[in-house]
Amino acid sequence: MVWNLPKGNDFLPDVSIRELRRLYGEEQKTKPKLRLLCAIHRKEGRSIDDIAGFTNMGRRTVHETLKRFVERGVEAKDSIKQAGRPPKLTEKQRRKLVQRLEQGPPYNPSGLWTTKEVREIIRKDFGVKYAHAYVWELLIAMGFSLQRPRQKHYKSPPAEEIASFKKRLQCWQNIIEKKDLQ
Repeated sequence: MVWNLPKGNDFLPDVSIRELRRLYGEEQKTKPKLRLLCAIHRKEGRSIDDIAGFTNMGRRTVHETLKRFVERGVEAKDSIKQAGRPPKLTEKQRRKLVQRLEQGPPYNPSGLWTTKEVREIIRKDFGVKYAHAYVWELLIAMGFSLQRPRQKHYKSPPAEEIASFKKRLQCWQNIIEKKDLQ
């Protein structure tokens, strides 16, 4: 690794130290501010070791920061956004999955999917394997939410008894309404 970077007026020759200080004062974020501080010290003619000691950064980090300033200019104060890994499902595949999920599971009358079922659909239809935990993230990103069906209490009466109670309740409501009208 070559450590001979320009310093003083040779470092960022198109930018004045006054401009670097102005940018430093205006900057709100910590890391870009620290990078600008390195550039200011280098413009003042300080060595990499002095800058590393002053900023409490490693020598290599200071060197890489200053090297980026030489390559990219003042824009080097901001880091470049990394793209990251491309998604396993394309936009078209996600739209198809949303359509399929909105139809509901064919064998489940509640209309609710489990993550295992969704994971299996993704594997069968699109040939993509997802971890169980990531299926949740994918569903949330597509606008779905966690829903659970109400469980039936073990002491709840049979459906016939509930229906007869509702009929009797309706009769009592009619009697009460008649009394209120008189």
